[in-house]
Amino acid sequence: MGSDGYQVKAGMSGPARQLDDAGGDMDGVSSAVRSRTSYSYDDAGGEDAASALNAFVKAWEAEAKTLASALHELGGKVQLAEKTYHATDGRVKAHADSVPAGGTSSRTGTPAQDGRTSALSGY
Repeated sequence: MGSDGYQVKAGMSGPARQLDDAGGDMDGVSSAVRSRTSYSYDDAGGEDAASALNAFVKAWEAEAKTLASALHELGGKVQLAEKTYHATDGRVKAHADSVPAGGTSSRTGTPAQDGRTSALSGY
């Protein structure tokens, strides 16, 4: 950005997308688990075992849904934070651009920054 070597890099788009994609993967897990929520006596080797297995699978499905929802929500929040930082960076740049780079200092009567331009002028 500036000639002083200072750079701002926005790097949240990728992680936000990865979180949302992971949420999509968990949606797939939930769907796969949902298809097996009714084991029979023959499948599990007994009525008690079938009942316990069905309860376990239903709990796993609920957990997968919760994880998917959390990942989607977190991805959205990271994306929102990225947009907020971008907007704030724009305001900081506007303020930095308005900083006087030359002229006379009001305190000492000497040229500002020894006659050099402001390091913020390239921001």
